Amino acid sequence: MGRKTIACASEGGQILMFFIFVILALGLLTAVGLEIGRIVYAHGEVGKAADAAALAAAARVDMALYRETGQVVFLPDARGTAQQYANLNAQFLTRRRIGISVTQIWIDPGSMVAYVTVSADLSALLPGFLRFEGMYSVTGFAKARIQGRR
Repeated sequence: MGRKTIACASEGGQILMFFIFVILALGLLTAVGLEIGRIVYAHGEVGKAADAAALAAAARVDMALYRETGQVVFLPDARGTAQQYANLNAQFLTRRRIGISVTQIWIDPGSMVAYVTVSADLSALLPGFLRFEGMYSVTGFAKARIQGRR
């Protein structure tokens, strides 16, 4: 009878160790899942900011020059306006002190489409022990509506 009692106590310790291991593994998987979710959400924020910046840039086409010469160019404040709209549409990133910047802005005169590339360094979203090159860029586009074509 003494052997049965010892065997049961030994098995109880193994189950406890297994249970602790499973809980730690589930906790680690949950933490990794949350971090990946934040990165995916941040990618969406950069895309949203790029789209808003492109819409703002498309509204800043120099209409007077277009009516006079037929050239499609941005007004001088187009880049600043695009940056302002990108910042307003990336609140998740700005709350985490992650800067977002308009890196390129151009317009295709043939299709009247404005393109804006927005970039952000997302490496701050992950812990320091994980090596992550977090520079992420998205190009948004919007069609400029130009009235009074030549």
